[in-house]
Amino acid sequence: MGRMRIKKKSVVQPFRQTLAYRLLLAVGCFMLFIFAIYEMVTGLRGNNTLAFIIAGIAGVLASIGIFYNLGRARDIGVPAPRRHR
Repeated sequence: MGRMRIKKKSVVQPFRQTLAYRLLLAVGCFMLFIFAIYEMVTGLRGNNTLAFIIAGIAGVLASIGIFYNLGRARDIGVPAPRRHR
């Protein structure tokens, strides 16, 4: 029987600095974007310009949020042992 090895513990990252957090935010923004498009269509069909404008602004902000979170997700470093799973 050989010597027992002790595994080194990896550094724990806060949840806000993980890839899962950024992807959850991107999915949330995507859902908001889809809802804003739906509201724009219903506002346009119902001749409600105020609802159309508000939904358009929400859609633009959601699309900015999607690209921002996906850009930040690309810069998150993944530790070497997890990269090769």
